Amino acid sequence: MNTPPESAELEEITRFLHRFADLMSNGSNSENLLRAAKLLEANVKRAGEAENLLRQEKANCASLENRMAELKTQLATLQGALSQGSHVIVPVSILRLAASQFESLAAAFEKSGNVVSQAMCEASASTLHRIFEADAPRTSPAVARGAK
Repeated sequence: MNTPPESAELEEITRFLHRFADLMSNGSNSENLLRAAKLLEANVKRAGEAENLLRQEKANCASLENRMAELKTQLATLQGALSQGSHVIVPVSILRLAASQFESLAAAFEKSGNVVSQAMCEASASTLHRIFEADAPRTSPAVARGAK
Protein backbone atom coordinates (compact mmCIF):
# COMPACT_ATOMS: atom_id res chain seq x y z
CA MET A 1 0.00 0.00 0.00
CA ASN A 2 1.39 3.40 -0.96
CA THR A 3 1.94 5.79 1.90
CA PRO A 4 -0.19 8.92 1.48
CA PRO A 5 1.39 12.37 1.62
CA GLU A 6 1.52 13.93 5.06
CA SER A 7 -1.42 16.03 6.24
CA ALA A 8 0.60 19.27 6.18
CA GLU A 9 1.67 18.59 2.60
CA LEU A 10 -1.92 17.99 1.51
CA GLU A 11 -3.08 21.19 3.20
CA GLU A 12 -0.34 23.09 1.41
CA ILE A 13 -1.37 21.65 -1.96
CA THR A 14 -5.07 22.48 -1.45
CA ARG A 15 -4.21 26.02 -0.26
CA PHE A 16 -2.09 26.45 -3.38
CA LEU A 17 -4.95 25.29 -5.61
CA HIS A 18 -7.37 27.70 -3.89
CA ARG A 19 -4.94 30.64 -4.11
CA PHE A 20 -4.10 29.91 -7.73
CA ALA A 21 -7.82 29.68 -8.57
CA ASP A 22 -8.37 33.09 -6.89
CA LEU A 23 -5.59 34.63 -8.97
CA MET A 24 -7.12 33.42 -12.20
CA SER A 25 -10.07 35.06 -13.81
CA ASN A 26 -13.49 33.56 -13.33
CA GLY A 27 -12.96 31.22 -16.26
CA SER A 28 -13.03 27.48 -16.58
CA ASN A 29 -9.40 27.19 -15.37
CA SER A 30 -10.36 28.71 -12.04
CA GLU A 31 -13.35 26.35 -11.75
CA ASN A 32 -11.16 23.37 -12.61
CA LEU A 33 -8.62 24.33 -9.94
CA LEU A 34 -11.36 24.71 -7.33
CA ARG A 35 -12.89 21.39 -8.38
CA ALA A 36 -9.45 19.74 -8.13
CA ALA A 37 -9.00 21.14 -4.61
CA LYS A 38 -12.42 19.87 -3.56
CA LEU A 39 -11.77 16.44 -5.09
CA LEU A 40 -8.42 16.25 -3.33
CA GLU A 41 -10.02 17.16 0.00
CA ALA A 42 -12.83 14.62 -0.53
CA ASN A 43 -10.39 11.86 -1.50
CA VAL A 44 -8.18 12.60 1.51
CA LYS A 45 -11.24 12.33 3.74
CA ARG A 46 -12.30 9.06 2.07
CA ALA A 47 -8.79 7.65 2.40
CA GLY A 48 -8.74 8.50 6.10
CA GLU A 49 -12.11 6.83 6.62
CA ALA A 50 -10.92 3.77 4.68
CA GLU A 51 -7.79 3.56 6.82
CA ASN A 52 -9.90 3.70 9.99
CA LEU A 53 -12.17 0.96 8.68
CA LEU A 54 -9.13 -1.12 7.75
CA ARG A 55 -7.74 -0.75 11.27
CA GLN A 56 -11.08 -1.82 12.74
CA GLU A 57 -11.30 -4.84 10.45
CA LYS A 58 -7.73 -5.86 11.30
CA ALA A 59 -8.67 -5.69 14.98
CA ASN A 60 -11.79 -7.76 14.28
CA CYS A 61 -9.72 -10.31 12.36
CA ALA A 62 -7.22 -10.54 15.20
CA SER A 63 -10.05 -11.05 17.67
CA LEU A 64 -11.59 -13.77 15.50
CA GLU A 65 -8.22 -15.46 15.05
CA ASN A 66 -7.74 -15.49 18.83
CA ARG A 67 -11.21 -16.95 19.33
CA MET A 68 -10.54 -19.56 16.64
CA ALA A 69 -7.28 -20.52 18.35
CA GLU A 70 -9.15 -20.91 21.65
CA LEU A 71 -11.77 -23.11 19.99
CA LYS A 72 -9.08 -25.22 18.32
CA THR A 73 -7.44 -25.73 21.70
CA GLN A 74 -10.78 -26.75 23.23
CA LEU A 75 -11.43 -29.12 20.33
CA ALA A 76 -7.99 -30.70 20.67
CA THR A 77 -8.60 -31.17 24.39
CA LEU A 78 -11.96 -32.84 23.75
CA GLN A 79 -10.52 -35.02 20.99
CA GLY A 80 -7.68 -36.04 23.27
CA ALA A 81 -10.12 -36.98 26.01
CA LEU A 82 -12.27 -38.99 23.59
CA SER A 83 -9.38 -40.78 21.88
CA GLN A 84 -8.32 -42.75 25.05
CA GLY A 85 -9.47 -46.36 25.46
CA SER A 86 -12.44 -45.44 27.67
CA HIS A 87 -14.46 -43.83 24.85
CA VAL A 88 -15.73 -45.00 21.49
CA ILE A 89 -17.81 -43.32 18.83
CA VAL A 90 -20.74 -45.46 17.72
CA PRO A 91 -23.71 -44.54 15.51
CA VAL A 92 -26.97 -44.23 17.44
CA SER A 93 -28.58 -46.78 15.13
CA ILE A 94 -26.12 -49.42 16.36
CA LEU A 95 -26.90 -48.58 19.98
CA ARG A 96 -30.64 -48.83 19.28
CA LEU A 97 -30.04 -52.24 17.70
CA ALA A 98 -28.08 -53.33 20.78
CA ALA A 99 -30.90 -52.16 23.05
CA SER A 100 -33.47 -54.17 21.09
CA GLN A 101 -31.19 -57.21 21.18
CA PHE A 102 -30.83 -56.89 24.97
CA GLU A 103 -34.63 -56.70 25.24
CA SER A 104 -35.01 -59.84 23.09
CA LEU A 105 -32.40 -61.67 25.15
CA ALA A 106 -34.12 -60.59 28.37
CA ALA A 107 -37.41 -62.02 27.08
CA ALA A 108 -35.72 -65.30 26.12
CA PHE A 109 -33.97 -65.55 29.52
CA GLU A 110 -37.29 -64.87 31.25
CA LYS A 111 -38.88 -67.82 29.39
CA SER A 112 -35.97 -70.09 30.33
CA GLY A 113 -36.07 -68.96 33.95
CA ASN A 114 -32.56 -67.45 33.97
CA VAL A 115 -33.43 -64.47 36.18
CA VAL A 116 -29.84 -63.21 36.57
CA SER A 117 -29.20 -63.02 32.81
CA GLN A 118 -32.65 -61.52 32.31
CA ALA A 119 -31.91 -58.77 34.86
CA MET A 120 -28.51 -58.04 33.29
CA CYS A 121 -30.03 -57.71 29.81
CA GLU A 122 -32.90 -55.53 31.07
CA ALA A 123 -30.43 -53.30 32.91
CA SER A 124 -28.30 -52.93 29.78
CA ALA A 125 -31.35 -52.10 27.63
CA SER A 126 -32.53 -49.62 30.27
CA THR A 127 -29.13 -47.92 30.34
CA LEU A 128 -29.15 -47.52 26.56
CA HIS A 129 -32.70 -46.09 26.65
CA ARG A 130 -31.63 -43.51 29.26
CA ILE A 131 -28.79 -42.49 26.95
CA PHE A 132 -31.27 -42.02 24.09
CA GLU A 133 -33.56 -39.95 26.31
CA ALA A 134 -30.67 -37.78 27.49
CA ASP A 135 -29.61 -37.26 23.87
CA ALA A 136 -33.18 -36.54 22.66
CA PRO A 137 -33.07 -32.71 23.18
CA ARG A 138 -29.98 -32.48 20.93
CA THR A 139 -31.60 -34.33 18.01
CA SER A 140 -34.42 -32.99 15.91
CA PRO A 141 -37.97 -34.18 16.73
CA ALA A 142 -38.34 -35.85 13.30
CA VAL A 143 -35.18 -37.90 13.84
CA ALA A 144 -36.21 -38.88 17.36
CA ARG A 145 -39.75 -39.89 16.24
CA GLY A 146 -38.53 -41.83 13.23
CA ALA A 147 -35.88 -43.70 15.18
CA LYS A 148 -38.16 -45.05 17.93
